[in-house]
Formats: sequence, C-alpha cells, structure tokens
Amino acid sequence: MGGKQSMKDVTVLTTSTCGYCKMAKEFLIQNKIHFIEKDVNVDPQARHEMTSRNITGVPTFIIGNDVVVGFDKTKILQLVDHRLVKCQNCNTAVRVPTDAGRINASCPKCKSTLKL
Repeated sequence: MGGKQSMKDVTVLTTSTCGYCKMAKEFLIQNKIHFIEKDVNVDPQARHEMTSRNITGVPTFIIGNDVVVGFDKTKILQLVDHRLVKCQNCNTAVRVPTDAGRINASCPKCKSTLKL
C-alpha cells in the first residue's frame, strides 16, 4: 500500500445543551486532536448526515469512515491517527500523523521545523 495517505478528518456532531458533548470536546482538545464540531440543532447538513446514517444520539464522532456514537474514549483514541503540535516559532497548530514513526515536519505558516 505505498504512497502518502492523508490523515482522517474528525467531525463531532453535538448539541449545545449536551453535557457529554462538552466533555467530548474537552477530551479531544486535551488529547491534541483536530476536530470540526457541527451542532445538529443549528446545522441542517449535520442533521441530515445524522438522520441518513440512522444516528439518534450525540455526541457522535465521524472519524474517517468510522462512526462512534457516544463518548467512547478508548474507541476514539484507537481510530484517530493524528495529534496537533504547536509550532514553537509562530504558535500555529499543525496536524501530525501518530503512526508514521520519526518524521520531519515543518510548519505550513512559517516553514520552521517542528520538534516532535
């Protein structure tokens, strides 16, 4: 399976009143995981995605092609293939793959080498 693979996107379907959603977002931030939040109460596309997949609860995590309904920390960490690293030079957050071994990465903004 050669070639460079892109990292999985992480989307979290939430509602503003869901306590578990707030905890889930804090968990992702603490574990340096890049994610996009979509509130199904205000985002019609997110609501459609939820109903088209027969998902009935939040938080729901869409990680690449996998779906995790509920706040299953172990499953989330198993599926996520990146972490965020801050550039020491300009403080830009950069997604870095977790399964690539030792890699050389540079900041897309200031081009400095990241210390991993």
